[in-house]
Amino acid sequence: MIVLATISNADEPPILLLAEASPFTLKADTSGSGGEATAFVEHLLAGAQQDYQLSFEPWKRAYLKAQTNPNVLIYPIARDATREEQFHWVGQLIPVAYYLFRLTARDDISINGLEDAKKWQMGVVNEHIHHQYLKDRGFENLQPVNSNYQNVKKALLGRIALFPMSDGGMMQLCSRDDLDCSSFKPVLKLDGISNGLYLAASSGSDQAMIQRLMASYQSLVSSGQHEETLSQRLLRIEEFNHLWPSESMAIEREPQ
Repeated sequence: MIVLATISNADEPPILLLAEASPFTLKADTSGSGGEATAFVEHLLAGAQQDYQLSFEPWKRAYLKAQTNPNVLIYPIARDATREEQFHWVGQLIPVAYYLFRLTARDDISINGLEDAKKWQMGVVNEHIHHQYLKDRGFENLQPVNSNYQNVKKALLGRIALFPMSDGGMMQLCSRDDLDCSSFKPVLKLDGISNGLYLAASSGSDQAMIQRLMASYQSLVSSGQHEETLSQRLLRIEEFNHLWPSESMAIEREPQ
């Protein structure tokens, strides 16, 4: 699905803006909730007077386009050392923490560190940061799918034992899709990829454009528009921390 923006800078061709369809990028048809990331990015682009073409695509396809073409924006994208030099990081949308989840009833699954998880079938979203993170650490029992929601359903059906997801992502799925959060339990925090979700520009993108985008981002942060637009997602993170205090689970830290 592609949404065309109004032309605001007619002398320049529109840039390609890529996102994966998710509760964070699309509003729900019934409640109208969600879509905060897209709302903020559109505010940012308007402030930069940048014309764009928005396309919602599966993450693997969107990520490949952003890796191989200049003047492409992608969001929300997790930032870590393996991606640092591949993109220009315009600005953080929200902080994020990733966890491995299991069904609460699956007491047979005991996870005290990442090595304990390797023997279990695990659902991942294709080429998401957690997929790359686990592949890099020798995981083989991975079942890639196209969305977090698919992994939740597969866990409920007993087809996978574990799945990684962010704090805010889990809470938003629970609220929007009538899932019972108490049916799931985070068992391991993936500290190495728990940094933030960003708007990023592809390598080789126009530097003047990037500077305009960064200036617009800072303006929205300073004015309070950033916090206001993303307040519901930030509230979800607070709800997660209240429901599952971090001290109740193991933390997989990156080696120093």
